[in-house]
Amino acid sequence: MASLDEKWKAVDKFESVVVDRERDVVRVTKELYDLHSNREQLRGVTSSCDYRLTIPFAPHMFGSGKTTFCHNYLELVRRFGDTFLSKFASDPSRRAFLEKLKRASMFYVNLRELEPTRPIEENRNLEWAVYYLLYRSACNQMGLPFMKPDEAYRHIPLYPSFLIPELRKTLGIPSDQYLLIAFDEVGVFDTKATFFELEKNDKGVVRPYNDFFGIISQLCKEPDLFFIVVGKSKGLSINNDVAFGLSRVILHFISLSPLDASSIVEFLEKSLLKTPTQVPVCNVLCSSSFSVNELADSLLECTGGVPGLLTRAVNMLLNYIIARNQPFISKEECLTCMNDYDFRRICAEPFVEQILNLDEDRKSVFDILLMMALYRIPSKVDNRLTSESYLYDAVTEMGLYRYPIDQNTLQILIPKIFVGIFKKQPSISPMEKILLESLDVEPVDCFFYSKCRVFEGIVALRLVLMLSSKNRNELRELLCQLSPIWKQMKLPISTISPIHYMKSVVSSRETRNESNKSRRTFANTEWNKIIRETLYLETIYIPLDATSHSPDIIFKLQSPVEPKVLTVGVACKGRWKSEGIGWSDIIDEAKKFLDPVYDQVLSSAMDHHHCMLIIVSTKLSLNVSNELGN
Repeated sequence: MASLDEKWKAVDKFESVVVDRERDVVRVTKELYDLHSNREQLRGVTSSCDYRLTIPFAPHMFGSGKTTFCHNYLELVRRFGDTFLSKFASDPSRRAFLEKLKRASMFYVNLRELEPTRPIEENRNLEWAVYYLLYRSACNQMGLPFMKPDEAYRHIPLYPSFLIPELRKTLGIPSDQYLLIAFDEVGVFDTKATFFELEKNDKGVVRPYNDFFGIISQLCKEPDLFFIVVGKSKGLSINNDVAFGLSRVILHFISLSPLDASSIVEFLEKSLLKTPTQVPVCNVLCSSSFSVNELADSLLECTGGVPGLLTRAVNMLLNYIIARNQPFISKEECLTCMNDYDFRRICAEPFVEQILNLDEDRKSVFDILLMMALYRIPSKVDNRLTSESYLYDAVTEMGLYRYPIDQNTLQILIPKIFVGIFKKQPSISPMEKILLESLDVEPVDCFFYSKCRVFEGIVALRLVLMLSSKNRNELRELLCQLSPIWKQMKLPISTISPIHYMKSVVSSRETRNESNKSRRTFANTEWNKIIRETLYLETIYIPLDATSHSPDIIFKLQSPVEPKVLTVGVACKGRWKSEGIGWSDIIDEAKKFLDPVYDQVLSSAMDHHHCMLIIVSTKLSLNVSNELGN
C-alpha cells in the first residue's frame, strides 16, 4: 500500500493560466498612466505640484498570485486592451498610452538578492546596492557577464540618468520604449535593514521603506519608466501616510482577490497538462458524471479560490487521479479526497507557516478574524484593531486573505483547508476551536446567506461543544438535573468536534430571495420541515432575523437505545433588555417554541418525544430552563 506522502503529492503536473485579474489590470494601468501624465511635475519643470507619486503595490499574501501578476501584467494588458481596458482608452491620450504600454518590456527584480555592495561607505549604501542589483539582474536576465561592483561603480554613478540608459542597453530596449520594472520580495527590508546605513526621522527611528521608495521616486523622474512593487512587510501599512511619513509617495494596494466559481471553471478549462497532448486539466479530473462546474465548486469550497492554494490542490488531485488511472465520478468522491486530513495538511503546509509563527500580539486577534471570516462581517480598509494597528494589515501579517467587496470594503477569508492544521495548534483557545469547527461546515456560506446573528451563532456553537465534550460536561450535568429524559437517553456523545453540518431555517439558496429577507416567521409546513429534518446534535437551525417569531436555535437529540427524542429550543435573551430576563419573556419564548412543536410533533408522538426550552443571557450562561411535554 502506498504511503500517505506517496498518495498525496504536490508535483507540478500542469501549466496554469492567469484568470480573473481584469479589475487589477485596469487599476494598475490607471496608476501607471497617472505617472506618465504627471512626470513633468516630478521633474520640477512645471509650476503644478498637486501630483503625488503613486506606486502599484501588492502586499504579501502567500499564494495570492502577486508574483504571477507581475510576470503576466503586460500580457494581460494586451489581452484586455479591446475589452476591459476599452473604457479607460476612450480618451485619445490614454489610447496612445495604452497602445505604447502593449509594446512595453518587463524587467523582474528579486530583492532577496539585495546585499551591501562595495565600494561606498563601507558597503552600507542602500542606493548603490539597489543600483547594482538592477544592473546585475539585467545582465543575468540576458545571460551576459557583469562587471564587479568596483568597476560598475566607475561606469554607473549614482544618478538615474546614468543607470537607466545602461539598463536599456543591457536589456536591448530602445530609449523611447516603455520599461516596467517589477520589484518582488520587498519584505526583505524587515530583516536586511540593519545591513545598510539608513535615514533616521526626528525621533531617531529608522524606516527602511522610506529610503527604498525614496530611491524609486527619483528613478520615476526618468522618461518612459514605471514600477510595480510586491511583497510582505510589517512596515507597509494600508494607511501609508502613517507608516512612512512620506509626502512624496503613495502606495496603491492591488487587491488580487481570490477566484470565484466561474473563474475557477475558466482556470480548469484553459490550464493544460505538461504532456505532449496538452489535455485540459478538467478533462483528466472529471468523468461524464462529474462536471467541471462541480469540480470548481468543490475546489472553491476547500481553497477559498486562493490562486496558489488552488493550483497546489489541483496538482495533488492530478497526481492522485493519474496514479489510479480513473477520474472522479462525483462531487462527493472529490470532496472526500480534499477533506482527508493528510491531503489538507500537505496542501496547506507552505501557506500556514506564517500564521503558526506569529508573535503573541498577533495571535491574540486570531479569534476576531476567525469570527469575521465565519460570519462574513465586512470591514473598511481603514478600520483599526488598536490605535496603532489596522485590521487590513493584521490580515496581511497573519498570512490570511481578503476578498474585496468594493474599493474600500473587504471580507476576511480563511480557506477551509487550513482548519485541520490550525486546530492542532496547542495555542488555540476553546473559542477559536469552536469557530474553526464552524468554518469547516457544509455548506461554507450558510451563515452568510441565512443572515444568522453572530451572538446566537456563538451561543449555539458553545452549547454543542459543551454537549459533546467529555472535558466540558457542565451542560450535560445540568440537563440531567432538569430532565430525567436526558439521563434515560444515554447518548453516546464522545467526540470533541461534533459540528459536521450547519444550516439556516431555510436553505441558503432560498434566503437570497427578497421575500425571505423581510419575512419574520415561518409557516407550519416549514416548521414541519424544521422539526423533521433536524439532525440529532450535528445540526443547529438559526432563524433569519432578531425579531423572528420562531425560537432562536433548535436542535434535536435521539436516543440510540430508547425510543425517546428530546427537542431543545434555545432563546437568546438579555441583550435586548438592560434589566435582564422577565417572566413574560419566558412565557413568550415558551409559546413560540411549544406551539409549532406541538402542532407538528407532539400531537402524534406524546409517548416518546420531549421538549426543553433553554433561555440564555448575553453572558452565555444558562439562566432558566423549563421542560415541556410529558
